[in-house]
Amino acid sequence: MATLRLVEAAKNASSQGYAEPPATSSSASTGSRKIWKRPSGGVQTRQDILELLDETIRVQGIVQTEISQLARSIAKEAKEKQEGKKKKKKALSITEAFRRIKEMQLPIDPLEELNLSEQAFQKLLTEYEQDQEVSAKAQLLLHPEPKGDLAKARSIGIEKIVEIHQFMVVEMQKVLTEFLALDQETRRSFSNKACETTAELLVSVAVEQQLGVHCEDVEQAVMQHEEVLANHPEFARCTEQLANMMQHLTGAAQPRANKADFLEVLRNMADHSQKAKDFAKKVYEEYRAKTCPVGDAYRRFEDFAAEAPAAKEGLEDLTPVELQLCYDEYREDPEVHRAWSKAGVENSIMMASCVTSLLKNEASTPLPEDKKGKKMKTSEIVEMQELMVDEMKRLSEASSAAAKASPSSPWRAEIAMQMVQSLASAAVERRYGVSPEEMTIAGIQNAPALQKNERFVRATEKQQEIIMAVAQFCAQ
Repeated sequence: MATLRLVEAAKNASSQGYAEPPATSSSASTGSRKIWKRPSGGVQTRQDILELLDETIRVQGIVQTEISQLARSIAKEAKEKQEGKKKKKKALSITEAFRRIKEMQLPIDPLEELNLSEQAFQKLLTEYEQDQEVSAKAQLLLHPEPKGDLAKARSIGIEKIVEIHQFMVVEMQKVLTEFLALDQETRRSFSNKACETTAELLVSVAVEQQLGVHCEDVEQAVMQHEEVLANHPEFARCTEQLANMMQHLTGAAQPRANKADFLEVLRNMADHSQKAKDFAKKVYEEYRAKTCPVGDAYRRFEDFAAEAPAAKEGLEDLTPVELQLCYDEYREDPEVHRAWSKAGVENSIMMASCVTSLLKNEASTPLPEDKKGKKMKTSEIVEMQELMVDEMKRLSEASSAAAKASPSSPWRAEIAMQMVQSLASAAVERRYGVSPEEMTIAGIQNAPALQKNERFVRATEKQQEIIMAVAQFCAQ
């Protein structure tokens, strides 16, 4: 389903400098086109980039159209077989879906043909951020023109779009769970693109079968309501979950780091993590004493991020999900286990999972055996969460004003969000003597009570809204 691709595109577009909708003209979308030839020496020139973008756009369009048609065909087949039968037919398995896709003999993705990772491709594109022609084609790749029925799309309102995406999250989780249960050899037979395409097919079939809507019509509706959805917290949570699960899926197929490189990454992270905690506390004390305005604090956070140790080429952007997958691969090694504990990756994953489960009223995140934490009352956790939100609100408003006052030096969303959360966490720790990790553990331990506490749920929702607001003012 192309919507799943749009989820990741929306996540990556702002960081790549492509924030506006694409122009609709492109040589890749016309009937006549130059036949793409694989560059013998790799992608090196501007012309190589333009031709690669054209070919990738062309192939993506073909694949998305074929997958949508296959999903509709499978849904129709299932309905015809189901009619007159009481017993429900078993859902299409991930390996069967993969087989059906292979039988279609779809064109090979140019990036895979060049053995060029998505991360390496995005890095190439950043070198041409100011090039209008490259930017226009990159936009068309990130935001392909929807092919849905306009009349049907208009009948799909905001709440229906959100409901469909909530359903997609449930279905995507089923796909991920099934894939993780496969043996390692089978998982390794899936390329990243094969994972993405197979997941898109399975989710599309479920949407067609159970909700009775065509995927391309949903995509058209999303584009029509783009501005409203950009500020819809539940839609944002759904798209974030879908992107993370897709990342988890592809990472489970092809881990990006061997054990030696993974250990090096963890050791660098552990060293940097402690320095980051000390740095945030120092900046907060100066900010609180009014000797460091928020604009200066942002520049210091920016400088601190720039001074972080450079990771080995190809591993610079390992996400918490990818790190977790690498850990699952090598966790039996005692050295890996020690380095993992010191790096604090688990804390980041716990925090994200905890927020999601609390907001969605789901079962609480399992707590690792070695994580005990402090004993806290529910009322204390609620007070800390409300203080966190109050501090984040003040910091967000001050940051927005400071960013507008310096238009020649645009703020980066990832730095601004880190600063706002770090300084707010430092404020909570100063008053209550509780670290962010301890607060997360307490949240997991008290999840059943907190899920029913209106003050806590309201504060947690507000926290997510503030984070979104910070990202938005940075993009303006």
